[in-house]
Amino acid sequence: MSKSGEKFFRLWFLNWLPGGGKASGNWPLLSFRIVLSVGLISLFFVTGLAESQSGELIAITGARILTAAGQSYERGTILIKDGKILDIGAEVKIPAGARVVNASGCLITPGLVDAHSHLGLGPSGGVTEDNEMTDPVTPQLRIIDSIHPEGVGPDKNQFLHAVAEGVTAALVHPGSGNVIGGQSAVLKLRGRTVDEMCIKFPACMKMALGRKVFYASKGQMPMTKMGTAFLVRQAMLEAAEHRKALENYERERKKNPAASAPPRDLKKEALLLVLDKKIPVHIHVGSADDIMTAVRLAEEFGFKELSLAHAEEAYKVAEELARHRVKVVVGPRMITYDDQNRLVNLADYLHRRGIEVSIMTDADVIQQPFLRTQAAIAVKYGMDPDAALRAITINPARLAGVAERLGSLEKGKDADLVVWSGDLFDIRQPALRVFIDGREVFRAPGLSEE
Repeated sequence: MSKSGEKFFRLWFLNWLPGGGKASGNWPLLSFRIVLSVGLISLFFVTGLAESQSGELIAITGARILTAAGQSYERGTILIKDGKILDIGAEVKIPAGARVVNASGCLITPGLVDAHSHLGLGPSGGVTEDNEMTDPVTPQLRIIDSIHPEGVGPDKNQFLHAVAEGVTAALVHPGSGNVIGGQSAVLKLRGRTVDEMCIKFPACMKMALGRKVFYASKGQMPMTKMGTAFLVRQAMLEAAEHRKALENYERERKKNPAASAPPRDLKKEALLLVLDKKIPVHIHVGSADDIMTAVRLAEEFGFKELSLAHAEEAYKVAEELARHRVKVVVGPRMITYDDQNRLVNLADYLHRRGIEVSIMTDADVIQQPFLRTQAAIAVKYGMDPDAALRAITINPARLAGVAERLGSLEKGKDADLVVWSGDLFDIRQPALRVFIDGREVFRAPGLSEE
């Protein structure tokens, strides 16, 4: 660990890490201790940083670089200009006039990307803005209309805390209270408004299978798993009928300009994005039977792409998921136990069977800053570190449809990166600097500009 990293570690991480060690399952203690550090983190953002300008030429030198694109450099250099990576490698020439950041002894990775978050939708354990529980089918809802860009209540600084732990982007979804919850968005964790943060909307359609206890308690469909699947099918078929009506109208209008258009239907229009393969579908599932229901629906309606969230029993049907090229987002639960009570490291198990895996926090179930801790748990139980890195960088970027910009360190991509004091999966090693779009948005205390 660098000296600056040691200083930061003493000031902050010892304040909340149980036993000063690596990933622990003691989430209540972790959550309690990170709350104690809120003042410190806020102070670091206010007093520790003179934000760089996006047009500034910056050279970060001397660090080990993990690109998440298949290459690594033991002592590499990254050139940043106009928010993009201008060059990267072991023998990059530094132009005259560049601001040089000496990162010797440190590690650089892409900014971390969370594939499944509810960041900015309300405080932990409180009333949240992610579930509109008045109708089980709400594809017309837009998550960008619920996100508070600073966080809410006791989680008011949750965006800042996430950035301080290296999270630079998140795919933010509606909740899972409804069968079809609405449209998700990809945010970069910078900017003052949701409009400034949002880089892709709609990113996908969020759905959820399984029995919906809330509606069952009201005596309303869905009361069973088959009722849940029926509502998805019904909504998709009604959207298909709406498309036919629109097509008929267009044909009729050519013959009769006074022809009446079908009435607007925001629900059906939203689902046409799915039927027309303009956006993928992301489904909350748990059990193996619900997982296979999701696969059947994807096949029946020709989803552009299917990704599953949580999917604790995905290991039971891993071969089917691989065959159908289904992506899986693992978390917050990282390990489970099979029917013989044997431990299953879910992310590693699925990765080894050819499934593209991302790792999530489901923030604020697990607070957003703990994304790399989630990956560290997978590594602790045997996942290859390179695979774990991809699961919190390029894989979620691909799932979110923004891999051309985010998720790996390559020429021409957005300069979203993190300088760590040491090993990414040793959570005692803090983030020292975080860059988003080439701007230094976080710097640990005690670090100079260079």
